[in-house]
Amino acid sequence: MLSKIILIIVFVYAIAAYSQTNKSTNKMDNSTQMEQEILNLSLEKFKWKTEGKVDLVEDLFDDELIFVHLTGNITTKKEWISQMRSKSFVYNKIELKEHSAKVYGNTAVLVGKAKFTVNGGSVYNLVYTEVYTRKNNKWQLVNLHTTSGY
Repeated sequence: MLSKIILIIVFVYAIAAYSQTNKSTNKMDNSTQMEQEILNLSLEKFKWKTEGKVDLVEDLFDDELIFVHLTGNITTKKEWISQMRSKSFVYNKIELKEHSAKVYGNTAVLVGKAKFTVNGGSVYNLVYTEVYTRKNNKWQLVNLHTTSGY
């Protein structure tokens, strides 16, 4: 009788352990999928910028976006989109060097390095941080911060 009770207890613990492992794996898979989604979205943003698809960039930017430039200048979504539309700032080429993302619930943080060619030939090797938040089931870029060097 005691061996049956021990067997039942071991069986219950094994099921519980399997269930917990499966939940952890699913969370990790979901997190990894969302991180990949953010990485892909950032790459799409680069493509849209170099192709002059300002409407798509504008849609990605949250209305309260804060963009801290290499120079320390801070612009809003409205200001930056206006500069892109008027072509006073043009992205000619963006070469990704590396990037990674981490998702924290409805917030994602991406850090990366890229070579930016802008305004007909000025080249900048930048390190950047992008912060996204999920609103209405859609990722929005809420903060972008660039700095020089790599």
